[in-house]
Amino acid sequence: MNAQPQALRQAYLSFHEFIRSIYMPHALSTRRAAHQDWGLFRNHLFPVFGDMPLDGITRADIARFMQEKKQAGYMSSTCNRLLARLKASLAYAQEIELIKLDQNPARGFRQFREPPHRDRFLSREEAQRLIIEVSASGSPMLKFIIPFLLVTGARKSEAIHAQWSHVDFESKTWVVPVSKNGRPRYIPLSEGALKILEKTRQFTLEKYGISPFIFPNITTGKPYTQIFYPWDVARKKAGLPDVRIHDLRHSFASALVNEGMTLYDVKELLGHANIATTQRYAHLSRERLMEAASKAGAHYHLAFS
Repeated sequence: MNAQPQALRQAYLSFHEFIRSIYMPHALSTRRAAHQDWGLFRNHLFPVFGDMPLDGITRADIARFMQEKKQAGYMSSTCNRLLARLKASLAYAQEIELIKLDQNPARGFRQFREPPHRDRFLSREEAQRLIIEVSASGSPMLKFIIPFLLVTGARKSEAIHAQWSHVDFESKTWVVPVSKNGRPRYIPLSEGALKILEKTRQFTLEKYGISPFIFPNITTGKPYTQIFYPWDVARKKAGLPDVRIHDLRHSFASALVNEGMTLYDVKELLGHANIATTQRYAHLSRERLMEAASKAGAHYHLAFS
């Protein structure tokens, strides 16, 4: 056991201090999406566990926390995500011997049952309504970010952190240096995507000036930490309260399949590491094939009548 954990264990160490000074630096150096965890700790876990001693959290505390979140209306998936962060952080505390090996109260804690996975696809009319509302949003960059996601199939985090240096206008390609699977991802840019980028650049120069980021917060020039609240307002005004930002990616994939692209095309454009992930869109291709078969059947029916 190294000297730092020994010294910390001898003194009072709160859950908040452990996360801030020990766990987050470790997570940021080992997990690609760790930067998203801080908001979960700050907004949900710290208000309940923050002042508790690291070795004083009990299973009863966790059970009460989970039930309160569920009763407050949070989805099972959100509650389970919070539990996963709590479990991972306490496991690291075990690993570096800040708590005893048998003292992780989150280990083996049962998650809430989640409803079956659903994919939501926007129709053309729904997409038009949504674009109208994000264009009128009080968040100045939302009118660029949302259409860009819809025409590229990019992940929200990829777009928010995108930089101009990653875009090659000559080859019409956007490079995501490190994608979800840990490798660079090359995204072809359609004419629609290129127009959005040109309008974004002009708007940013007028409102902020030069920024390395494509969709910066025009107050800071840095990437947004979150866009949920203006997005939530816009989707509700559009009459689409059930649509998530990630559904824009599903809608892009749906449009590809409906236009005759193969699942392999969808896999490559979405940057899936495995074709099995893309199989969720297979039912769309079956529906299209059924439509084609019906047209063929109708054609020969007329021919023989």
